[in-house]
Amino acid sequence: MPLTLLILFAVLAFPLLDLISLGLAYGAVWFVSFQCAQSASTQPDFNGSLSALLKKTAAFNSGWLTNMLKMSPVEGYNGSGTDLFVDAVDFMDAGKCRTVGPNKAIHPPIDLTNCFYEIGAQTTYKVEPFINLQAVPFLASVPALGTPITLSAKVKRCAEFPHGLTRGPGNSGMPTNAAESTQATSFASPVFAAKEATEPWSRPHIYQEIETSGSHIVDHTVVQVKANNARWTDTGLTVKPGQTVWIDFRADGNWGPLSMPKLTADGMIQDHSGFHSNQIMYNLIGSISPKSTFIYRADSYFVAGTQLYKYVPSKTGPLFLGFYDPYPSARFSWPTEAEREAYVTKAYDEGNTGSMIVRIIVCQ
Repeated sequence: MPLTLLILFAVLAFPLLDLISLGLAYGAVWFVSFQCAQSASTQPDFNGSLSALLKKTAAFNSGWLTNMLKMSPVEGYNGSGTDLFVDAVDFMDAGKCRTVGPNKAIHPPIDLTNCFYEIGAQTTYKVEPFINLQAVPFLASVPALGTPITLSAKVKRCAEFPHGLTRGPGNSGMPTNAAESTQATSFASPVFAAKEATEPWSRPHIYQEIETSGSHIVDHTVVQVKANNARWTDTGLTVKPGQTVWIDFRADGNWGPLSMPKLTADGMIQDHSGFHSNQIMYNLIGSISPKSTFIYRADSYFVAGTQLYKYVPSKTGPLFLGFYDPYPSARFSWPTEAEREAYVTKAYDEGNTGSMIVRIIVCQ
């Protein structure tokens, strides 16, 4: 009887432990997909989504759980085990739904009139048996008991910044052909979907102005620019010479340093009497293909405001917007750029408040 019980325990208990381990492993694979999809969907562009994916999977792959469950990633982006996909879901015609990937940005234009966009994270891991029963007859060839098994899970989340999905590997953000370049991306705004609506913008009749000018719209987006962000905000748009960029602002938007948080996009003018010059500060600025993500390093920028609402690009490149605070980066000399970046980032974050909702309409 003792020998019989021992054999029965060996036959039942060890496979049961393997099955429990298998269930935990699949839960872990799904959880990694969930974390990657959730983090990637909140990034302002596709490059940021890929970086977020790598950060999440790297943290998991170096953790104790993967070692305990004997999990190893299978391929994926940079060998992480997870790939990123973009689904364009056409809610008007299911036959026009498409999936882009793995790990490739979607080609413009972004059509928010007929589609919504999802980011999908697909994770794949090879799992070794928790207790290898390869030496046991009849179990040697059973997956998860005597041989490894491959588990995969995919989780999708709606992209919070769909226009940024055009900025990433394999895609410069430019339309792939002339026909695409003449389409309007979307006329949606955070509050009103119809362009004819009475919108709370500084220039509520901007579309009539564009129509009167004889131009046609080639792209359109709405972005939020925060005053405490020391980095450029990617609009998701790519502009070029020959086009005109029309810029408008929510009338209820305001920002500024904490001592004066009620400034509009025009900012304020500081009179430097000693230098006999006026400087505009705390205002909205833009740049095409800035050399750095940090605003204070901008080699060139243009000023936007209620009266400066039309800009003609001098070169081709992605369009970025930002909040101009001239003080943090000009106060000290820095031993290293890393220290300067850290100081300016903290100064922006702790010294400024508010945001501006900006709509950009690219015409030709």
